Amino acid sequence: YHPVHPGDVFHHGRYVVLRKLGWGHFSTVWLALDRHLGDRPVALKIVKSSKHYTESALDEIELLQRVVDANPNSPYRATVVSLLSTFSHTGPNGTHVCMSFEILGPNLLTLIRHHHRGIPVDIVKRIVKQILGALAYLHEECGIIHTDLKPENV
Repeated sequence: YHPVHPGDVFHHGRYVVLRKLGWGHFSTVWLALDRHLGDRPVALKIVKSSKHYTESALDEIELLQRVVDANPNSPYRATVVSLLSTFSHTGPNGTHVCMSFEILGPNLLTLIRHHHRGIPVDIVKRIVKQILGALAYLHEECGIIHTDLKPENV
């Protein structure tokens, strides 16, 4: 992992880190401000530096770029996360692939945990409709089959 602290800057001062949003086996994700977009909040994903993770990140970028380049007029385009930019950052542990994304709200797992008695049926129906629309958009418009569908990714 690349060591990151609030106030750190990336990509020639474009991104200023505010706080950690999360982490996983592959990367850490930080809330940052994008100075090129009027201090718009973004999710800054910083991938581990080893060759395996770098190759996986480059594959992910290729897929995400298909989403960016696909039909913007689809009613389900807005249900798929948008990649805003990519760059590399060299630090004490090597070179890291970095990606910035639009900020999203809480994931489905958080929503499930928040509603101890279950999510109301009308909300479940809306969520399912959006998930199915997003999957259809990825498959039909982008040529992508999502292979990691789980509540924390929704």
